[in-house]
Order: sequence, then structure tokens, then C-alpha cells
Amino acid sequence: MKPRRAAAVARPRCVLDSGGLSALCGRSQRARAWLRWVVVHDGTVTVPTPVLVETITGDAGRDAEVNRVLGVLQHESSVMVAPDEATARRAGRLRFRARTDDGVDALVAAAAVGDGSPCVLLTSDREDLERLLVNEPRVAVRTV
Repeated sequence: MKPRRAAAVARPRCVLDSGGLSALCGRSQRARAWLRWVVVHDGTVTVPTPVLVETITGDAGRDAEVNRVLGVLQHESSVMVAPDEATARRAGRLRFRARTDDGVDALVAAAAVGDGSPCVLLTSDREDLERLLVNEPRVAVRTV
């Protein structure tokens, strides 16, 4: 009889939109608790690069806390991920189905869908993201 192989456990994934990133900058205990859980369980944290459009001002003083938080996150691994063509196409489908014109939210939602593995999406904009992800049960949208 062949020995049984243990089922591979998916590493948790966490995607931050601008509200999730801002919550970390604002020292949200809820956001920090989710982040701690992901790190303890050897998961990955992703910030899609379009999120920078909504969080960066170009003023070094105003951007200091965002840059500090991104630096801390990137200390563990690369967190900034630019959407590729497949992600952009997925975002277009999600945006069209949800009947919204918010391209950044659609790109964040598409990044959360990713490879289909379970994902927690941290946001302050739960309703809009849930509308985009209504048919994606493996993505849990959480308000921080």
C-alpha cells in the first residue's frame, strides 16, 4: 500500500486596497490583526500597484506613513504587484458584470481572485468590492 500524502494546505493570501493600506497607516487594530494572522500562517500580502493612485500624493511629508508601511511590508517579501494582462482582463469582466466604472477597485478585486486560492481582501469600501466579487466565494472582503 502506498503511503498517503498529506493534502497541501493553501497559504493564506491577503490583498490590500487603498482603504486597507490607509487603515494600516492609521494603526487600525483590526487591520493589524488580519496582517498578523496572515504572517503567522506563512501567507502573502499583496498591494496592487494601482492602489498607489489612491494613496500617494507626491508630497514626501504626506506620503511618509504610506511609504513606511509599504517598506515594513516589503521587508518580508515583495508586496507591490503590477497587474498583468490576465489580471486586467479579469478586472474588465468583473467591472462589466458589476456595472461599475471604478477601474482601480476592479483591478484590486481581480488581484484578490488571483489563482483562485482563498484570499482576504482588506478594505474600507466593502459594498463596492463585494459587488465586484459577488460570484467569487473564495475571496472574503473584510472592513478595516
